[in-house]
Amino acid sequence: MVDFFNELTENIQKHNKIILMTHGTPDLDGLGSAIAFSEFLRLMNKECYIVAPKNLINKGLNKAINFLQMNGVTIPFKHENSIDGTEDLLIIFDVNQNNFVESPLLLERIKDKIIIDHHSKGLNQVSDTICEYVDDEKSSTVEILGEYLKYLDIQLDSGFYTVLLAGLCIDSDDFNFKTTAETFQMASYLVQKGADLRKKQEFLKEPIDVVFERYNYIKNSILIEENICLSVVNDRVCSSITVAKLADEMLKFENVDVSFALGIGKNGEIFVSARSLGDVDVSKLMVKLGGGGRPSSAAARIYDGSVNDVIESIKTIVKEDEECVSYCLRMSKNKARKTTL
Repeated sequence: MVDFFNELTENIQKHNKIILMTHGTPDLDGLGSAIAFSEFLRLMNKECYIVAPKNLINKGLNKAINFLQMNGVTIPFKHENSIDGTEDLLIIFDVNQNNFVESPLLLERIKDKIIIDHHSKGLNQVSDTICEYVDDEKSSTVEILGEYLKYLDIQLDSGFYTVLLAGLCIDSDDFNFKTTAETFQMASYLVQKGADLRKKQEFLKEPIDVVFERYNYIKNSILIEENICLSVVNDRVCSSITVAKLADEMLKFENVDVSFALGIGKNGEIFVSARSLGDVDVSKLMVKLGGGGRPSSAAARIYDGSVNDVIESIKTIVKEDEECVSYCLRMSKNKARKTTL
């Protein structure tokens, strides 16, 4: 990691202008990391812009942005069409697949690219980088960026650490998934630097009607195999965030170790989110649908076919995957043993 940090710093110093970008429909982990990084670059007197999101619909992220702006922070958003990019450095956070980035246009236009990510590499990974750090063992992009800030030994205003802590909590589902000793150490570091725990919790709170709606979908979920649950948002157009939170929530229930959630977006695309407690690598399953992610958290977007087609594809993938077959067999034996006892 230190070698990458050295290379990252050298490349930043070589370029006069740095462009920061995350995935489409950004979240607190990806865009929060980019915002904190833009402040670090400002302190270095570097010209820096963040590619303006087209779909800024994440409520927690909007709360965090409003909080920073109310405290005098100017976030350097710039529309993709206003960025020339020819001689710039593009740093991409929280995504490594070219079909998921905020701006495929800038991906093609800018030659020098660096990736900082914690998702498994998929079929459409960005390959022409000058350097990258992709570690799917990390809980979040924040965990990687936080290590870089520690390495630099710099101090940002406390609000940035609050936003980073919120991103860390979101991607680890409050330290339930993909959490190691290093994850807790990073949380401790962010708090020591001034992260406000109460304000972080305000970012993450949801309207009660949204939570009730999610539980209605869970109530109508189905078991497609032993301890493998699937739920569908089938009564309205939704966002990838809605589907992701639904998949997260299902894992909190007894006898659910793997979850899938589906929904249709406003452009007709089908969002799929997959989650696992660790026995099944869902990133491998999502790769087969054209997506990717981490072993415990993955997703895909499908532009052809119906929701029913996707459900059948998921059932087929689960039945044909050796790891899933072994897991389901083990769960069935455990259930039979408990029934006998």
